[in-house]
Amino acid sequence: MPLRVVVAGASGVVGRALLPQLRERGHHVTALARRADRLEELPADEVVAADLLEPDALRIQLRRCAPDVVIDESSAFGTADPQEALRRTAKLRERGGKNLLDAAVAAGARRFIAQGMTAAYRAHGHDVLDEESPLWVDAPGTWGDLVRAVASMEEELFTRSGIEGVSLRYGALYGPDTQYAPGGDVHARVVGSELPLVGDGVGLTSFTHVDDAAGVILELLEGGDPGAYNVVDNEPAESCEWLPAYARMAGAPAPVSLTLDQAKSQLDWLTVHQLTEQRGATNFRLRETLGWKPTWPSWREGFAALFGLWPA
Repeated sequence: MPLRVVVAGASGVVGRALLPQLRERGHHVTALARRADRLEELPADEVVAADLLEPDALRIQLRRCAPDVVIDESSAFGTADPQEALRRTAKLRERGGKNLLDAAVAAGARRFIAQGMTAAYRAHGHDVLDEESPLWVDAPGTWGDLVRAVASMEEELFTRSGIEGVSLRYGALYGPDTQYAPGGDVHARVVGSELPLVGDGVGLTSFTHVDDAAGVILELLEGGDPGAYNVVDNEPAESCEWLPAYARMAGAPAPVSLTLDQAKSQLDWLTVHQLTEQRGATNFRLRETLGWKPTWPSWREGFAALFGLWPA
């Protein structure tokens, strides 16, 4: 049955993949974007300039749209300065997300789908983590601020009466227009030999292609229980595995190797953590409860497609 769907953060990488698929399925789509200069680009039934940090205006807009489902894909990860990106995204998760949730409830929406992240899990041994694993709410610095904002938003989402709350915990998002695409931040760092192998390179990353992120949203518009879902591929990868493979496919130099002490003196804390300690996540809940299968089951094929090395 066609639904009225509002997508916040519609100009982001997941939003751009999602909007045309929603319309192909016959849903009425309202795209929210903060910047008015991006509105004409968006394939939606209507586009609205809206700031998630302005609750009164947001409530008016959602009441007018009368949505069945509200989707929050907002972030500031496109911001050039990494620390500022973390700070702004934490603010969007903590304040903006709750403002949007308040407006969705007031407008009578039945379901709210938020964006989480598997990188927020507390690293523990060599485990691949599921949705019951604790979030790292006492993590240091601006990263900790972001994890606490995500945890606070999820708690609000799962306990709010009058609406069904779903949090999609993405892995590292890759695909067109992401940091891993040519011209993106990760691509630039790898090409410039600025992203090294550190120590044994045992930090695990779970990857999520933007097509799979969008596809799961389509599945959960009406179906599936409320709660958290890890949206990741089938193959968590250690940095010693995915980073050299990515460099080869990108035509970049092989990554240099640093000891842990060298890395700590040359790199930011979060990069070192991701390369050496971070844990991956399992998509078992999605597969078992929805019968979901990722379009890109492994980052290997996904990276290859990103660089034109995989058949279309």
